[in-house]
Amino acid sequence: MNLNHLGIAGIYHLVFFGLLLPWSAVKSARRLKTHSYPPRRKYFLTVIAQQCFFVFLSLLVARMEWIEVWEQPRSLYWYLAGLAVLLTLVAAMLPRWRKAVEKRERRVYLFMARDNRERSLWVLISLLAGIGEELTYRGVMFILLWRITGSPGTAALIAAVVFGFSHYVQGWKNSILIGGFALIFQALYYFSGSLIIPMLVHFLYDVTAGMMYGYFGNKLGYPPEGIPPELDREFTA
Repeated sequence: MNLNHLGIAGIYHLVFFGLLLPWSAVKSARRLKTHSYPPRRKYFLTVIAQQCFFVFLSLLVARMEWIEVWEQPRSLYWYLAGLAVLLTLVAAMLPRWRKAVEKRERRVYLFMARDNRERSLWVLISLLAGIGEELTYRGVMFILLWRITGSPGTAALIAAVVFGFSHYVQGWKNSILIGGFALIFQALYYFSGSLIIPMLVHFLYDVTAGMMYGYFGNKLGYPPEGIPPELDREFTA
């Protein structure tokens, strides 16, 4: 790992993902506060295109900045550690997912996979997010920030904050929670020596979340058309 090099590609990566993307996420969240959400399938397709771009850009920057992103775990036991983290996170979040649907929180409309086509799209989104977001934030951004700060802890904290703000469309409370998840995924990468472990955990967690939101939405009668902006609990509570 070369910690003494930061080129133009790395600077661009930090500016784009560290500044422009969080700013865009906050701006989008504020706009959606007073506007209707797009149709869910259209939104899913937009996210797929976005995640494909993230994967392409971060792989390109990793190559140009000499960052290795496909190392194998130091031990096969890290797969078991990843499974334990996944089960713990799902068990902790399951009541929260159900409660969000019961309370008719508006944001969950964007993450509900409610029929077979939406489920297929959601699996693809989850796969691309698991690869792309771990590659972007826990891999490339983390290493670039480590090179700048000289501290893996500081780099991990900054990357987690950026990651949380980049998900601001889910509301500020969830942004904080997502930042906490980022630190957990970062620890999996740092100690296992491989992005493969957090990629798998992230992918399976996202798949589970979308399927459970869809299940609870169908079971608890969440409106298929979503919740009107004026009833957005995340921003009015």
